[in-house]
Amino acid sequence: MPVCPACAGSRVRTGPASGATGRQITACRDCGVHYWADHEAAERQEAIELQTELTAEGYSDWVDIKREQAGPEAWRDAIAWIRNALPKDAGRGSAPVIYDVGAGDGHFLSLARDEGGFAVTGNEIAKGAVELAKERYDVDLDLGVLEDLGHVEDVDAATLWCVLAHVPDGDQLLTEVRTMLRPGGVLFLQTPHWTAADEAAVRVKDLTRGRVAKVPDRRIAQHHWILHTRRSITAQLNRLGFVNVVAEPKLRYTLTSRAYFASMNPPQWTIGPASWLLDKAVASGLAPRIVLDVRARKG
Repeated sequence: MPVCPACAGSRVRTGPASGATGRQITACRDCGVHYWADHEAAERQEAIELQTELTAEGYSDWVDIKREQAGPEAWRDAIAWIRNALPKDAGRGSAPVIYDVGAGDGHFLSLARDEGGFAVTGNEIAKGAVELAKERYDVDLDLGVLEDLGHVEDVDAATLWCVLAHVPDGDQLLTEVRTMLRPGGVLFLQTPHWTAADEAAVRVKDLTRGRVAKVPDRRIAQHHWILHTRRSITAQLNRLGFVNVVAEPKLRYTLTSRAYFASMNPPQWTIGPASWLLDKAVASGLAPRIVLDVRARKG
């Protein structure tokens, strides 16, 4: 019997296949999480393999289509929370350690080091990202997946910026993160959020038996196989031994609007007007809150 990957409940329902991609979305009636039912399919594995082969130049191109201030504003908030949440003896006489899982080009870690006073490190599965982090910010990253790196109670805080939705097994990753944290250590993660707009779009998909599915196909795909609710991420973290979990929806669009709409492959003439409208909605605070900021402590 299928079980929910977040709360481990069995009250799950799979909707119709998308007419364009064949992709099905499964929803949990208990915690509200929505996810790609067959997210470990061959096409997803191919996408992961392509990511590991990115060069520094290719990874730089990806980083450079992100909104300039979306990251740093959120990163500074997270750094401040981590500083206040850590036990007073964190670091044991030296700078406390932040480990960023899936650290990208290392920009977040450079802020944590230079502005927050933390010792920093992290990992990436793309060799190009490891090279770029060293080149741009003099940040040293581990190359490889967390399960192969052997970290056990050697960091004070762990961060995951939109990583959880990319990995095939969220339970495994979060368990490894808990293992690497010292007693009293803290976790900060950002992950895609299932919004009311997503709910409306998937209802249209269900009513049309998969014929109208462009928005669900974009929101749940190779790059994000699972979209959490506050209930679902709280349930998953509690189940895995984290405590004091707080999840907050945030209006934060990491990609530029043009890049976001271009990824849906719409008619070219629609990208400019749609991007302008989304920029206005984001600036006014009316756009959907598409990510969750989640704070927790090792129990």
